[in-house]
Amino acid sequence: MTAIFQRIDTVFVPTRDIDKAFKWYTDILGGVPGWKGDEGEYQSVKFGDTSITLFLTDEDVYFQPRRSAFNFYVADAESAYEHLKSNGVQVEELKEYGARYFAFYDLDGNCLEVCEY
Repeated sequence: MTAIFQRIDTVFVPTRDIDKAFKWYTDILGGVPGWKGDEGEYQSVKFGDTSITLFLTDEDVYFQPRRSAFNFYVADAESAYEHLKSNGVQVEELKEYGARYFAFYDLDGNCLEVCEY
């Protein structure tokens, strides 16, 4: 059977300040600018073949505490951990359980994760 779904196209991440979030995702995480909505309500940031689509909202339902639905793959979790920490990013403990991983938070409190295996 041929796969219907070819890849994850984008992951939507809410933000209250799209310009600030875009700068954070590109400057701190090293994402590459992608497409931008005509009215500035959406901004894509690419990481390899997958993108994150930042979307502007002030609806509290999008900012409820939750764990990440995805993770960033890295070749060296400790280096990524130290990079984020040195840039003032809130990070949780670096753990190991079959892989090395940790959670961190963006400017809007969205939980993101890193994984090395």
